[in-house]
Amino acid sequence: MPLPAALPEKPSRIDLIDALRGSALLGIFLLHCIEHFEFSQYPPDPPAWLASLNQQTKDTLFFLFGGKAYAIFAMMFGVSFSLIIDSAARKGLDFRARFVWRLFLLGAGGYLFGLLYCGEILTMLAVLGLPLVFLHKAPDRLLLWLSALLLLQLPFLYQLLRSFADPAYQPLRLGVGAYYREMYQVFGHEGFLEVVKVNAWTSILGRSAWAIENGRYLQMFGLFLWGIVLARARFFENPDASSRLARRALIVALIAAVALYVARAGLPSLDASKVQQGILKKLLTSWLALAQMVVWAAGFILLYQLPRVQKLLRLLIPFGRTSLTCYVLQNALGVLLFYHFGAGLFRHWGQFYSLLFGLAVFAVQLPLMHVWLRHFHYGPLEWLWRCLTQLSFKTPFRKRDQPSSVPA
Repeated sequence: MPLPAALPEKPSRIDLIDALRGSALLGIFLLHCIEHFEFSQYPPDPPAWLASLNQQTKDTLFFLFGGKAYAIFAMMFGVSFSLIIDSAARKGLDFRARFVWRLFLLGAGGYLFGLLYCGEILTMLAVLGLPLVFLHKAPDRLLLWLSALLLLQLPFLYQLLRSFADPAYQPLRLGVGAYYREMYQVFGHEGFLEVVKVNAWTSILGRSAWAIENGRYLQMFGLFLWGIVLARARFFENPDASSRLARRALIVALIAAVALYVARAGLPSLDASKVQQGILKKLLTSWLALAQMVVWAAGFILLYQLPRVQKLLRLLIPFGRTSLTCYVLQNALGVLLFYHFGAGLFRHWGQFYSLLFGLAVFAVQLPLMHVWLRHFHYGPLEWLWRCLTQLSFKTPFRKRDQPSSVPA
């Protein structure tokens, strides 16, 4: 039975979206580098100067990107969903079934890639993206209220109230530590086939448990909804409107971020039980990351309006346009270099040297993507995903190729 709509052949690109997505991809990659791609093991007893540099590198990168880079990526996913659905609707096409198929392809590809790299985010995007198909016609007000409920992290608030009512209360633990200890044992001592075996199931349980315990699923879906609302308002296509909203958002988010940072720093002095402090830390960390993400996005948008700065930020556009290809290549390379079955660099590099490695990869990959897009319409994986979505390989790949008509 044929799917009801084909992906539009030449969707208009919004450069600001690609540049912002590219900045998020860079942040995600640098964090993955210092975390050794979900394998946070480091050489023992480094020199004092290097140990200090490693700690400073870790603190700085987590302050800049931790919980923020993925959040922008999630918001951009919602933006892309809305743009694709609306583009098809303007042509009189119902793209919902096709988008479900598109998500299935993303999830299947993510699972296969996850056999190598346990920290892949593609399956999470695919699973959480399914409800969007049923919400795409919901009014903006409903989406904003729903996103607010999700981003408030109501389960944490419930746990906090419960802990005050019952001093013996313990939040549900999903055994994250046990999963990761098993994973680390394999990543640090076993061969490729053992890595594939542990990633086939144990790693999925481990990262899912971590995401649930830390409210990651709720926050990600809430940011999907933000992206839909922003895309509907053509926020990224209207520089004047986006600048006005970005200025207001930047001020509010800066105030919120400072307040939340101070509140989290003061938790150790709070007269509260260990359980209550743990819940409060998760809650404040989630809200702080959200506020800092808004600062990042709003600041990026405002800087993008400045002609001289825009020239620099536009360098990230090819990185954002080929984000799937770049993401897979980055993490595949990282696993091959840091895990035991590869070069085993986790034994030799701490966070600082790992950061230098990430910057070097970025310095090579970014100009390569610029050159690639001079000759090709899409990144290799973007083109393949598009063709499989359409169930046709007529989509032009090289820029000298002529577009072929693709039946609906």
